[in-house]
Amino acid sequence: MESRLVSGKFGRIFSARLLCNDDLVESVEELCAKNQVRNALVKGGLGSLFRARLEQSAGDAPRTVDVDGYAVELLSLSGNVSIDARSGHVAANLFGIVADNQGTVFAGKFVRGSSPTCITIEMTVQEWLPD
Repeated sequence: MESRLVSGKFGRIFSARLLCNDDLVESVEELCAKNQVRNALVKGGLGSLFRARLEQSAGDAPRTVDVDGYAVELLSLSGNVSIDARSGHVAANLFGIVADNQGTVFAGKFVRGSSPTCITIEMTVQEWLPD
């Protein structure tokens, strides 16, 4: 196992409401870019999506799962935001649990541009200020 200790402190807290058709990942990135947040933790979120595309890893064979429905429920949300070394832009890595209209539950990493908000999503993002 490899590990490293990172020290720092928490900064500003953002309470955000995503509206109809706002993409989940893109909206977090936009919030951070607009407020000059280079590192952050997504502490939680609830709401509904029109659909969700999730990346799942099962050993060495990653796959993508499409969850469709008129209101896919966002049950859990967490993740982080950091600067992408290649592009220099903020990039969000969001992970969550969703349920389709039949109550089937799915988990994975949200794919950017593929998870539009249905009605609203409420979330909390907290800035991280590394030393």
